[in-house]
Amino acid sequence: MKFLMIAVCLFGAAWSAVTIDGAWSSNSVDDPLVVELAAKGLDYENRYGNSFNYKKLITIKEARAQADKVSGINHEVKLLIGQTDCAKWNANATSCEVSPNATPELCTYVIWVSPDLHWRSLMQASCESAE
Repeated sequence: MKFLMIAVCLFGAAWSAVTIDGAWSSNSVDDPLVVELAAKGLDYENRYGNSFNYKKLITIKEARAQADKVSGINHEVKLLIGQTDCAKWNANATSCEVSPNATPELCTYVIWVSPDLHWRSLMQASCESAE
């Protein structure tokens, strides 16, 4: 019973940030789900981006959500990322620091999250120079 109450509370909290179906609302950049989705976006950039070097998160600039309580929630995260001096396939690339000469990029990712919070799917991805 205790587990059921916790599950209901967590489910309710996940939906409380989004109030009106179809409208975008701001989310905290410190929210654990936002941090997880930012990592998913950055992972996509490092896997499929055309850069030779590994890219690393500098900061999460903005996060917002668009509700559709029947089919899920679109989460948009805007990340400031920078290129490191390490190659993508370097086993230690995640420990490399952003190069001081790197031009930061502002990347926007829209990630759909299912109502039960178990499924995530990258819907849109784009990056542009932040300068």
